[in-house]
Amino acid sequence: MQIIKLVILLLFTNVISCNSFDYKKQWEDWYALGGGSGPGSQGFMAQYKADVINNFIKQHTIDFVVEFGCGDGVNLQLMNYNKYLGFDISKSSISRCISMFSNDSTKSFMLYTPFCFVNKNIKADLVVCLDVLYHVIDENDFEKLIKDIFSFDAKYVILYTTVEEKQCDIDEMLFRNPMPFLRRFKNYTIEVVKNSHEIMSAADFIFLTKVTA
Repeated sequence: MQIIKLVILLLFTNVISCNSFDYKKQWEDWYALGGGSGPGSQGFMAQYKADVINNFIKQHTIDFVVEFGCGDGVNLQLMNYNKYLGFDISKSSISRCISMFSNDSTKSFMLYTPFCFVNKNIKADLVVCLDVLYHVIDENDFEKLIKDIFSFDAKYVILYTTVEEKQCDIDEMLFRNPMPFLRRFKNYTIEVVKNSHEIMSAADFIFLTKVTA
């Protein structure tokens, strides 16, 4: 059913033939039609990512978690977060998450608009961004998102994304090398952990840890 909805969406928005792909509109239209966050946020791969992050939380002192790209909230159901704030560029996805977690007082959700977002005093223990960076097609939005991720002055940042620049024939994906952007934050160490299921995902984990004096 989701495949049929995606085909309809592509036909109506001319995504296939459009040179200037509007990724924000694509995701809003997709979620508005009832679409989900994709196979990486469901089933086996969702559980795999949840296991990695939940194990990380067990090993570190993590209370408040911020996520950029909460999506449809399915993957979030598997996460062991004490306090959580989720952002997404889609109003429909935020509405869905608010409804899904309406009885969970530990979780909050807000719409994310890159150049209307300023954070100067909210701090987090961990910021996560999973399967999002390679969907941000606009270069300015990509760079602003990286800055916003680090604006929470978190001790830890976990990204799940591609780590090499690769050719991608799908309009809604752009495989970049994020390292030049991440190395600008010199007070963080960077560790790349290859995912255990490369045949199912082109992305890997990037763990960043803030260096304290």
